[in-house]
Amino acid sequence: MPRLFLVITSLTSACLSVEALAHSAELDTVVVSSAGQNSIYDVAQPATVLNKDAINDNPGDTLGTLLDSTPGIANASFGPGVGRPVIRGMSGSRVKILQNGSDSADLSAMSSDHSPMAEASSAEQIEVIYGPATLMYGGGAIGGVVNLIDRRIHEQPGSGLSGGLNIKGSSNDSGYSTDGLMDTSRGNWTLHLDGFHRSAADYHSGERGNIPAASNSGRIANSDSEGSGGAVALSWADGNRGFIGGSISTLEYDYGVPNTDGEAFRVKPTQVRYDLKGAWRPDPSGAFSWLDEWRTELSFNDYEHAETGARNDIPGAATVDIGLFEQESRELQSRIRHAAFGQWQGTFGLQMKYQKLALCHNHSGCSGIPSFAATAWDGATGFNLLNRERGGFLHSHSTPMPLNETTQTGVFLVEQRDWAQGTLELGARLDSVSISSDPDPIDPNYRQQRSYYNDKNFNPATLSAAGTWVLDEQQRLGLNLARVQRAPDAAELFWNGDHHATFSFQLDNPDLSVETAWTVDINWLRESEHDRVKIALFHYRFQDYIYNELKDFTDPFHDNNVYRHEQDDARFLGAEFSWQHNIDELWHLDINADVVQARLRNGDHLPRTPPASVLFAINRESGHLLMRLEGQATASQKRTAANEDPSDGHTLLNASLSYRQLLAHSELLWRLAASNLTDQYALNHVSYLKHAAPLAGRNVQLGLNWSF
Repeated sequence: MPRLFLVITSLTSACLSVEALAHSAELDTVVVSSAGQNSIYDVAQPATVLNKDAINDNPGDTLGTLLDSTPGIANASFGPGVGRPVIRGMSGSRVKILQNGSDSADLSAMSSDHSPMAEASSAEQIEVIYGPATLMYGGGAIGGVVNLIDRRIHEQPGSGLSGGLNIKGSSNDSGYSTDGLMDTSRGNWTLHLDGFHRSAADYHSGERGNIPAASNSGRIANSDSEGSGGAVALSWADGNRGFIGGSISTLEYDYGVPNTDGEAFRVKPTQVRYDLKGAWRPDPSGAFSWLDEWRTELSFNDYEHAETGARNDIPGAATVDIGLFEQESRELQSRIRHAAFGQWQGTFGLQMKYQKLALCHNHSGCSGIPSFAATAWDGATGFNLLNRERGGFLHSHSTPMPLNETTQTGVFLVEQRDWAQGTLELGARLDSVSISSDPDPIDPNYRQQRSYYNDKNFNPATLSAAGTWVLDEQQRLGLNLARVQRAPDAAELFWNGDHHATFSFQLDNPDLSVETAWTVDINWLRESEHDRVKIALFHYRFQDYIYNELKDFTDPFHDNNVYRHEQDDARFLGAEFSWQHNIDELWHLDINADVVQARLRNGDHLPRTPPASVLFAINRESGHLLMRLEGQATASQKRTAANEDPSDGHTLLNASLSYRQLLAHSELLWRLAASNLTDQYALNHVSYLKHAAPLAGRNVQLGLNWSF
């Protein structure tokens, strides 16, 4: 542990460059998603919150780029079209992405080329939540929860007409984006409308620095992207007794996948989402005085995405949909926040979730989900599958995954009370997870034996405890302990086939079991008139940790890298540091740093572990003018897994200038920003395609936000 302090200290003192902190802050009023709705000073693991200004200033177009400069968070980028947050070295299903507390219901945890269906431009606020409060939003969120809050459904009565319009353009990729929203209220009713559209051509990497062999540089072909979406919502609220409302939203992306083979693979996800939610707050003097609030939320998601590529049966033919995914999701959450029983106050609830996923893989084109229900099958392993063995594993080239249905039911309880030195928070959750499979979409020649498709049942359980100690008026200690379990998901168990967009082959592992983590998180917070300092140390010890291992052989169809989800004991050890210092009324400094080590029991490093980084920024705010100079120093990553390439370190320099202009009944915010001013060539070690999609080179952005 002392070694981590030395790393943080040396990095902080040696590096004076960082990537933008960009308005991220510890929430200093209310932790929106906590059980007791308490101030940050009382929460053992404070939530990090990004406000609307930070969202509008996003240097990219993804959730990953928005959060990348937050301590402890990296961006698992896959070119400009995809960016999924990695929290404390953990990703995939260990990081839940939510929209207003409900699952984003996409396939981004399955493969790194699948974009999260959670559009940051429509959000009013983004929370990153740790600790017991994560139990309310699903089991297994060991890394944390990222919650986008769009407030489409209003929980309080509105007042007249309000809204905004945001326009942004960028030089590196000739990109532009527009988004806007409007709320109109009359009495207790509020109508909400929002929408966005953006488009970008191929981007350019930096030109200065070492370019590893077999890496893309210059114009990154097939990196263009486009996105659009919108929503309409209607809600009724009386301000005291509760609210009810519903929304319909659509989201559509179309992005290329950079590669070093000159292939024109594209991914085109679409989603239609229906949300209905409400809350009832009874009269505190009535029969239900023990009940503070009863909140219920329903969501339905219709998700589909196509992966396009060249046909292999007709040379020179136009691209077709060689992959097709169709997923239907339903979720119910019902939470009761009770009044104080003795000294305890908290929330207990029920969560039910259902997902049905079917897919097609066909190089001649997927016009729909195939069916071989009428084809004879004796229940034995398919002939073609038996003839495609390499490295001791069978490789499938037909539809790589059976039709599967996942049903999850969870109950949880989160309680909080004050004690002499601070607060105490306890949480518990129990889940029942059932995964059923049907081989109907798979050609019998590529099927496993019949018993392979038996139902899988898991019962993960989680316990969490957190406490704060107020040392004096300026200092507070926090301790967070947890035993967390996560069930493997259907893709980890059953996917056996190509991921063409990632130029990889994923093997199945139906023998995966529940993984268990014991976590310790200690944080110290000091606030004074001129300074705010926070240091967090964490240690996660896993039993049967599920990780995606790169094998030492290639697949028999395309000679691509082969991965397989394996299990072994592992540990994560790391630290995070942040310091905000007010020099005087005009100038202030921001410094962030983080480091994480992730190893298996035998000492081997886990793949794609984020390298250490340091953030430094100097700001000057005078009247309506804000200037910021910042940089990012990212260390090299040489602690790599077997068969994984190391990555060089890099330093990026950024600057921004914004001016707030007040009008009669509205406000204009002008912003000019430049990123990677030195045009540094850099790789993102966390990315599966770091050599194919390096970080963007010098870029200038001009933006205008109008709010009324």
